[in-house]
Amino acid sequence: MESLNNKLKQIIQFLDSPNTNQHTGDKSICYLTFPFESILEVKSETDTLVSLLKHNNYDVTILSIGDIVHNFIKNNPRRDNWIQFSMVEYKDEMSEFFKSLGSSIIENNIIENAILEKQNEIIKKPKPLLLLTDLEGIHPFTRFGPVEQNIYSSIEIPIIILYPGNLSGSSLEFFGFYPPDGNYRSKHF
Repeated sequence: MESLNNKLKQIIQFLDSPNTNQHTGDKSICYLTFPFESILEVKSETDTLVSLLKHNNYDVTILSIGDIVHNFIKNNPRRDNWIQFSMVEYKDEMSEFFKSLGSSIIENNIIENAILEKQNEIIKKPKPLLLLTDLEGIHPFTRFGPVEQNIYSSIEIPIIILYPGNLSGSSLEFFGFYPPDGNYRSKHF
């Protein structure tokens, strides 16, 4: 695995010298990819990554996608119904439960709204940067590609996404087992 620090240095270079004629689009959305098996290593290196960004004068704000999903479930008025339904005995019922929960997250744009709200909170800071962590928290509800598509035109600050998955050509494979998705308009490292 290429060093996280080396990938982050490439991202910083890209962010500091943006090329608006990229086929991937004009937004500064960057994926720092790493093998799914390295999630714990990446979590332990997050402070180092943030320090490197701060050393390059970025005002870093971390937003955990896992926390967004957790808080949605924890604070949802339908939570008691979900807890009762989660005690099902059959695989098909459990699958239906997760589809229903995922639909709630997707239809209510829970992740998109949280990212855009955080962007609005930090946009006035000098050299703001949003670091998205814990992307694994959206599994099995959705993948991040549709989230990016929904918010793409509203992004005004650099975003780095710590992405547990593989880079396959110009496509991303979430967790390394979802089919490759080439619908990302962002930059992948």
